[in-house]
Amino acid sequence: MTEIEPKFGFPLFTRQSNNIYLGNHKKLVISEIWAFWDYIIKKTNYEKEFMNSLLEQSKNFYAAAENSPVRSKPLLYYYSFLNLSKVVINLEKRYGRVSYMHGLKETHNNRFIHSTITISRKKTHLKNVSCELHEVIDGINTPLDLTHNIKDYLIHCVGIHRAYSEIYTINEIFFRLDDYKVFKSAKTFIFKAKVIAEASEIPSLQARGYNIILEDDVYYLQESITTTSYNVTRNSYYQLSLHLRTLGIWYFIGNDGYTLYISNHPTHRFSPEIIIYNTMFFLGSITRYHPYMFDKIFSDKEQWLMSEFLTTQPKQFLYLITAKILGQNVLKAYSSF
Repeated sequence: MTEIEPKFGFPLFTRQSNNIYLGNHKKLVISEIWAFWDYIIKKTNYEKEFMNSLLEQSKNFYAAAENSPVRSKPLLYYYSFLNLSKVVINLEKRYGRVSYMHGLKETHNNRFIHSTITISRKKTHLKNVSCELHEVIDGINTPLDLTHNIKDYLIHCVGIHRAYSEIYTINEIFFRLDDYKVFKSAKTFIFKAKVIAEASEIPSLQARGYNIILEDDVYYLQESITTTSYNVTRNSYYQLSLHLRTLGIWYFIGNDGYTLYISNHPTHRFSPEIIIYNTMFFLGSITRYHPYMFDKIFSDKEQWLMSEFLTTQPKQFLYLITAKILGQNVLKAYSSF
């Protein structure tokens, strides 16, 4: 068994093919995300006037949100995400200047814990942005309308999970993966990482389908695929990445790069980017259509949770969605997350 170098954004962001070639498949360290996106649009050279207009709106809404009071932030962030998502969708789908809809609706039911969000199915005559975005970044197709309790939907939002667990008095569901490595043995491609968990917690992870083994008193997640070739190819990385992401792997970008997790929770196992995007729509709808109900809908503790979400998750969305569409690890230089 031979250890090989992780690349092509493995294991989180590997794509079957690149929409745009940047940086020899290695991680990208950038100083200014908006200038970087401007470069991507120029290099792609597709509908530049239309794409630049979307990017300009996204940038301006984001800047306005950062400098606004907490209750004004959600709608501004959502409009920023909406316009950037149209750019992301068009990098792959090339829809151009067609009709775009939110593809989302919320029902607040007078309390956050009872509130729902509905994601509209994919359509042909118009483009519902939420489901189109999910398909582009995760390969998830939405043939039917889907309704989720928004509190339950947030359980897999990595960046606020400790606050979430504290507020709703639940055990944490995430278990960190450390020191991951990639190996090749003949046509077998293998991912192996230490699982930071107690022995009593391992069965709940195994029940979710993870292959966890014990070696020298250390638990490891070990997952493998059989490839069609003895050579190491981009498709090998992609197929193993797809296998891991189908099982469920979560991530958070910090000052030291990406931290990886697996989860023992059985439902709402969605990726961070789509959770952040759809939750921001919900919060934006509350501040737009029901601002007078903000104190009623959210308890005091939930207002703290929403403040944590609005403080930490917008930057996560920007960098994670960039990494997803490019198929490469993207980090910010000289910045604190």
